[in-house]
Amino acid sequence: MENIQEQIGILVKLQEVDGQIYKLKDTLQKKPAEKEALKEEFAQKGDRLKQREEELKAAQLKRKDKELDLEGKEKDIKKYQAQLLQLKTNKEYVTMQREIEGLKADKSALEDSLLELMDVIDRLKVEVQKEKENFAAEEKKLKEETVKIDQEVKQIEEKVAGLEGQRGQISVNVDKTLLSKYERILKAKEGLALVPAVGESCGGCHQTLPPQVINEMQMKDRIVTCDFCARLLYWPEQKDE
Repeated sequence: MENIQEQIGILVKLQEVDGQIYKLKDTLQKKPAEKEALKEEFAQKGDRLKQREEELKAAQLKRKDKELDLEGKEKDIKKYQAQLLQLKTNKEYVTMQREIEGLKADKSALEDSLLELMDVIDRLKVEVQKEKENFAAEEKKLKEETVKIDQEVKQIEEKVAGLEGQRGQISVNVDKTLLSKYERILKAKEGLALVPAVGESCGGCHQTLPPQVINEMQMKDRIVTCDFCARLLYWPEQKDE
């Protein structure tokens, strides 16, 4: 293997590039979920609009039923009033009159109910119109946000492609056996295979390193691995100054 110090220096550069690649790819993986969340939120607003429209439709159907009922009451009142002139006894007259009064009471109650229902319909019409406007605005927002996410994905993919190109140029200078080990750790540790010592601790897991491991790093004559997290370790240049 070439000079260990030189190999570590190359790996430091490689780790820097790999760290960026992993972060960007992690961001990429989250983008579909972001789009799905926007779609779900939009769908909920669509459900709210549909609910308001169904409430309005139900109120309008109820009004139609009441109007038909009212029309029937009015016809019955007119019919019974016409029959009053044909009645021969006072008893029949009184009975018919009571029937007419009952129908008029029902008619009055229906008219009051219709007025209340018309108020409800007017309110629902306003709410439906407002929901439609909100829905249209949200639809526009969804399209804009989706386009924005797609653009971000494209930009990230371009950055990843550029970094992978740099990675290829750097990795060819790493000993094949060392590179294979580095890449296994890189995959297992989610993009962080090589870390510096920070004081007397591992820069990856932050566990305190044994004095022997620190001495081996300072000697720079072999690749040192952290006993706790299995990452490759190196002694930062500034420590030697």
